[in-house]
Amino acid sequence: MYYNQTLVKLFALVVTAIFASSCNRIVVRYAGESDLIQASLPAPGKVCKESENYIIDTNHLNATPIRYVRVNFHIMQESDGSGSWNEAEGRKFVHDIVEQSNNRWNDNQPMTLPLGNSTPDLPIPIRIVLQRDPITGEEGIYFHRDDTLCYWNRSATKGPNSLSDRTVISKYQVGIDSIINIFLIEHDPDSIGSPTYGEPKMSGISFINSIKLFSMYYQGHIVKYTNAGVPFTHDAFYFSKLLNHELGHCFNLNHTWNWDDSCDDTPKNSGCWSVTGVPPCDTPNSNNMMDYNISQQAVTPCQIGRMEYNFTKETGGARQFAIPYWCEYHAFERVVVYRNENLEWNGAKDLWGDIEIRDGATLTIRCTVSLPEQAKVIIKPGGTLIIDGGTLTNRCGDKFEGVEIWENKKTDQIGKVMISNGGKLENMVNYTTITTTE
Repeated sequence: MYYNQTLVKLFALVVTAIFASSCNRIVVRYAGESDLIQASLPAPGKVCKESENYIIDTNHLNATPIRYVRVNFHIMQESDGSGSWNEAEGRKFVHDIVEQSNNRWNDNQPMTLPLGNSTPDLPIPIRIVLQRDPITGEEGIYFHRDDTLCYWNRSATKGPNSLSDRTVISKYQVGIDSIINIFLIEHDPDSIGSPTYGEPKMSGISFINSIKLFSMYYQGHIVKYTNAGVPFTHDAFYFSKLLNHELGHCFNLNHTWNWDDSCDDTPKNSGCWSVTGVPPCDTPNSNNMMDYNISQQAVTPCQIGRMEYNFTKETGGARQFAIPYWCEYHAFERVVVYRNENLEWNGAKDLWGDIEIRDGATLTIRCTVSLPEQAKVIIKPGGTLIIDGGTLTNRCGDKFEGVEIWENKKTDQIGKVMISNGGKLENMVNYTTITTTE
């Protein structure tokens, strides 16, 4: 009985769909040059270079897909393998810190400053991925026994053991044109024993395509005590905040506490690690990722915009480190511009799937929007696509399917494509140009 009822329902749905289609008489075709409506609109200006136009839109999360960034790790040891993790411990630590780094990217917290702020805690579209060796296919976790380069001397201002020296990077980097190389280095033990050297605290430095992180092994093994006298050691979650801070520099973020970082939603502050009760650290301190503080768990909308803009740049950004999933078609990543919605894209986009513009909706593109192979733009009857100085294209050396125009013969509604200020459609499989002969 259930089987028969199901067949009846399916038959009814099919009949309804056929009837609706025949009544509406929807005609679908790909747009060609003759379908482009030339429009005269005010010039959009240099909107594509303004990071505020790259802030994630929570109503259209698919319009800002997650960037998966390739990383590998280099653990520096003495020639006998001492001074840092052994291979088993080191591999576990790397897996743990990658996991905890992504947990932090996935858990953006509200800003604590300024007091009483309402700064949105938007999703951060970034994750890191442990890359495999381009030649061997092994996990990108390397152990280097090098008595010269295995340590950092905080007091050194130059030479291979100084903070900003890149000798260790030049010698041991792997795939640095597409992978961020992360080096785990310890303080020089002879310096630690010196009364003038001070505590071997954690520190780091970013070189955009590589990072040096210091003292994680030491800090993870030395026993400390809470105010209540409870012993503890730091774990990968604690260390991941320094990693993400330095990755933030790789993605074009600056320190925030005492100078202009080009973001109005990251207020200057006293740079307090925690609240101590002693001025100036007697009031709530910052929790921003780019400050030095005990949390480093907040990223503002402006900072997210700066990072996303950085990933869209062909040169001078971080684009080369991201796995180009925007070159693969993902059917479930369609961006939908809903009925009667007016959506403007004033920043570049790397989409993973189709664009669908519904009845009465308008999408305006003012920068470069890339679609993967097999993807298309669907303009429903009454929908409008405006390419206002922007470019709709494929940035992967392929071609996307094209712009599909839907027309309702019963109501005479049709999807429209308008072009203004030199807007372009390019790299499409289905597109008809007009040729004239004299």
